[in-house]
Amino acid sequence: MRLKNANCHIFRRVAIGFGAVLLFANVFANIVTAGSERKPAEARGSNDRLDVDATLLLEPADMRDALGADLESGYTIVRVKVTPKGDPLQVSPDDFTLLSRKDGDRAEALAPAQIGSKSALTVRRDTRGREWAQQTNQQGFSGIAGIKRDASGKDDTALIDALKAKILQDRETKDAVEGLVYFALQTAKLKAKDLSLLYKGAGGRITIDFKQ
Repeated sequence: MRLKNANCHIFRRVAIGFGAVLLFANVFANIVTAGSERKPAEARGSNDRLDVDATLLLEPADMRDALGADLESGYTIVRVKVTPKGDPLQVSPDDFTLLSRKDGDRAEALAPAQIGSKSALTVRRDTRGREWAQQTNQQGFSGIAGIKRDASGKDDTALIDALKAKILQDRETKDAVEGLVYFALQTAKLKAKDLSLLYKGAGGRITIDFKQ
């Protein structure tokens, strides 16, 4: 009887010890997962006329969450918040350039039609913010910034609508405004710390370096 009780006591101690090991392993795994959780890089730039807060979206999942649609490879999105400090300022996606400090590549901001159009050779904004495009049916045309296009000639209207809905609006404002700015830049071999967002607009010039 004593031997049986002793065996039961040993069994309970082993079970408790094993449970403690499992609990510790689970807690440790959660800590590691939380510590390794990837977050988009954020940075801020300022001068005496405005603040610019920027969030760099390099991962397809982050871009999809921000845009509500999928982009093909070769594009990068930056979420931008512009806060004037005094007088109203004209704000536009065209104020921004994405720079690779690693290889010197630069990408100007893109209009939605430059991304969603299958046949647009060039798409630009005129002085009143309207978009216009030259069309081409040239065989082998590879699209803007070397991004491949199909030959169907049909625009991706759903994507264009999503891009227009989320883009940083071209407007004069004295209040903070926020939106997405789109770039064609191959970032597969780049990290956030390799990139800078350049602002050159009505509020002067600001260089915003992403650190992480």
